[in-house]
Amino acid sequence: MPDIKTVLTSTAVFFAGKGLDAARLEAEVLLAHVLATDRLHLYLMPDRPLDAEEIRKYKEVIRLRLMGTPTAYITGKKSFLKWEFKVTPEVLVPRPETELLVEKAVEAAAGRIPSLAAMTAPAACAGKDPGACRLLDLGTGSGAVAVALAHYLPECLIDAVDISPAAVAVAEENSRLLGMEERITFYTGDLFSVLPEEKKDSYLGVVSNPPYIPSKAWPDLPREVQAEPRVALDGGEDGLKVIKDILHQAGEYLMPAGFVALEHGDDQPLQVAEIARNEGFPHVCTYKDLAGRCRVTVVSREKWEKS
Repeated sequence: MPDIKTVLTSTAVFFAGKGLDAARLEAEVLLAHVLATDRLHLYLMPDRPLDAEEIRKYKEVIRLRLMGTPTAYITGKKSFLKWEFKVTPEVLVPRPETELLVEKAVEAAAGRIPSLAAMTAPAACAGKDPGACRLLDLGTGSGAVAVALAHYLPECLIDAVDISPAAVAVAEENSRLLGMEERITFYTGDLFSVLPEEKKDSYLGVVSNPPYIPSKAWPDLPREVQAEPRVALDGGEDGLKVIKDILHQAGEYLMPAGFVALEHGDDQPLQVAEIARNEGFPHVCTYKDLAGRCRVTVVSREKWEKS
């Protein structure tokens, strides 16, 4: 019977020939899933032979992958920052670019919290706990952003919204599995429309990885991207419909010094900035990812210096 090393090598070559990026990594992740172990153990036991049932299961996941099924849907999980999140075909697969969104949202919130804590007005921050500030995650999907915000900003409570009931169910499960269920309140609905009236003027920040792919680009996307929920990716004719909706309504829900942090396409920062300014957010900062692409924009009505 072939051993782990031999199977990995041949699969990586096969994947590369099919044009898959990170072919070796994909081969390792899928084999580790079949063997119910992690990638490290594949290297600790390279000579371990695979039995017939393991080979059958591995061939099946390879077949699914070549059909365009995202690896995360096959394994049922995806790493994001320092956690592994449950993912299903009902939610967008968390991506490295969204880690930048979390980083900049945490930075924007943390810089404002000391000043808010000094306020004496009891309504300075809204939340279940006295003095707790609240953030809003729109389009939460798997809950990755909401969980990360709750972890890195222990002073804040998080409200998380998604239009898909199935996605909210996955996000709620992730919040429980990762110990953040007491810090996050989930809502099912379309953006702000599902929030109670008392949430207006109460958020320190609105954070979103919204749909931003233009509808006309959908047929040309890779098969694995098309396998993800279209509602989480398709941003309308110009890709900016949901971003426009968020920026148009956010002012009603933000505290005066609040911010909006948005992920967007690398060809959209100038348009996002223009929309923000037209909606009363004159202070705009755009940030690049590690590849040098503009992927996140943070806007506010008031200029705010880091504390």
